[in-house]
Amino acid sequence: MLSSPKALGLILASTLAVATAQTYTLSQYLSGDNFLSAFNFIASASDPRNFGFVHFVSQSVAESSNMVDNSTNGANDSTFGRNSFYIESIETMDIGSLLIFDANHIPFGCSVWPSLFTQGQNWPAQGEIDIVENVNLAKDNRYSLHTGDVCNQPLSSNSFGSAFADKGGGVYALLWNTDGIAMWYFARGSGEVSAWYPASSCDPTTSFGPQTITIYIDICGAFADAQGIVFNRTCSQYFPCSSLVADPSNYDEAYWEINYLHVYTSENISNAPATGSSSNVSATGSTSGSGSNSGSALGGAEFFFVLASLAFLGLLTLF
Repeated sequence: MLSSPKALGLILASTLAVATAQTYTLSQYLSGDNFLSAFNFIASASDPRNFGFVHFVSQSVAESSNMVDNSTNGANDSTFGRNSFYIESIETMDIGSLLIFDANHIPFGCSVWPSLFTQGQNWPAQGEIDIVENVNLAKDNRYSLHTGDVCNQPLSSNSFGSAFADKGGGVYALLWNTDGIAMWYFARGSGEVSAWYPASSCDPTTSFGPQTITIYIDICGAFADAQGIVFNRTCSQYFPCSSLVADPSNYDEAYWEINYLHVYTSENISNAPATGSSSNVSATGSTSGSGSNSGSALGGAEFFFVLASLAFLGLLTLF
């Protein structure tokens, strides 16, 4: 394990010096106060796609109700849905992009369904890439692609929910180029390739169009509830899922604590992998500025580790 930012920086410098891969440049840098300004809030009184017991609200309502409402008691209201949020990036991400996402906390709890994913503007024809997603009290992240093709969906251990938070969070990375789609999970101080979809099985040029970065928290719905099958794996004592929605205390852990989200782009988009300040969207509703965990364009120990690891695999040169 590398123990200091200096050591990570030396590894990064040495690997970048010998790397023969394409060059990536920073195109989106989202952190602290500028994070939410890069997104549109998609308001909807219902959840027609996923059938959750939720109201996706505007930015002003979301921030005034703690992003995910953990104070309103909906007892004795048969139509109650909990206020939450659904945001989509203003800028899209094209093939030849590297996304790096650092967080300390991912939402979890019985009935809670968070996701960080990208989706084509013509969904599902232009595809969807699920980077961070699972439900209820699951502790392993589930990667997946939504396309016309069948693709394997691997799991990454202790990379979600309470297990993720207990380890101090970590960093996710997505590389999308003409050779395929790769995703990594880097726990603090470590990392390995977690998901690899080669072009031979999931064509990244024809199955995916320009991608919109999307973050949300749903309540129950098609995945978290799933007719009780998925719900009962970790929350059977609270069945049915809908019985939890009215109690605000069930949503105290339903928040994202995000350090940064970076997107890098490259004009030379071929060269696939070998195997091998916090911004709080939170129960406090804050979007704070830079802090001890904040990343910069080339800053932070974990951020150095991600870049060094990717460079070591021969994936990229950054400037």
